[in-house]
Amino acid sequence: MSERNMAAVAAFCYKRTDKIKDCLYSLANCLGAEDTDVIVFSDGNKGETDYEDVASVRKFLYEYKEKNPFKSFSIIEQPHNIGLGSSIISGVTRVINEYGKVIVVEDDLLFSKDFLMYMNDGLDFYQDNKRYGSISAYTEPLNCLTTYDKDIYVVRKGDCWGWATWSDRWADVDWELKKFDEYLADKEKRKAFSSLERGLEEQLIAQHNGTLDAWAARWIFHLFCKNMLTIYPAKCRAVNDGIDGSGEHCDETNIYGNALNDSIVPCQFEFLEVDSRIEREIYNFAKPSLSERMKGVIWRIIGWIR
Repeated sequence: MSERNMAAVAAFCYKRTDKIKDCLYSLANCLGAEDTDVIVFSDGNKGETDYEDVASVRKFLYEYKEKNPFKSFSIIEQPHNIGLGSSIISGVTRVINEYGKVIVVEDDLLFSKDFLMYMNDGLDFYQDNKRYGSISAYTEPLNCLTTYDKDIYVVRKGDCWGWATWSDRWADVDWELKKFDEYLADKEKRKAFSSLERGLEEQLIAQHNGTLDAWAARWIFHLFCKNMLTIYPAKCRAVNDGIDGSGEHCDETNIYGNALNDSIVPCQFEFLEVDSRIEREIYNFAKPSLSERMKGVIWRIIGWIR
């Protein structure tokens, strides 16, 4: 793999030393790690209450840098807290402008042995076909996948738990949602977007109203508006180890747990169409709690008032 043009990994962290430590150790165990450039974006502290936690993260990062196994290892520090959304948008833009493609991970992810192989093979395979906008490493534990006979499936919804994309897909994202009012007036388009995942439109409305920093919802919305599809693995290549109440936007739950792929046989990529059966199961997979439904109602009310 050393002669390949491997995608750089952009890794994002804030104040959880244990999470970024496990994430980097897991990434280092992947095939191709020694040929991969890793750039870690460390968000700054908000005030005195999180100062020591952020300092602990950075102390670990610089210690790790001295003995890291990657092709290169860079640390980008923010002098103050800019938030997860701004951190990812600016960080991914910086890396993708230099490398032309990027693999994006957050501090609470763990990976299969073939994670980097899967991501780079997918980036190479779909690079010239702009119908495909991103590649996901995570897949939900869907019932229909137990009898699925392909290595990958395709849906319209993007994902944010270990993903990759190219510069030409990322270049023109409307992060400010300038045309969102046009979307809100289009009933058919709203129905189609809302069918991708429960609560997704509510996140966009909250972003538009300034009550939520939902970078992932905006990225998924961009892919949808551009009619670009996302590749998912039938067998999981990344799992989230941070759904324990310690993250930015995730309450504690165990419904998203899935087993990591245990094979290093190369994934067979194909130019597939959207699988509507899988899309329906994804939509019904995680029904929102009462509190989440109430948040959605509140966001909508605020939107109507404004």
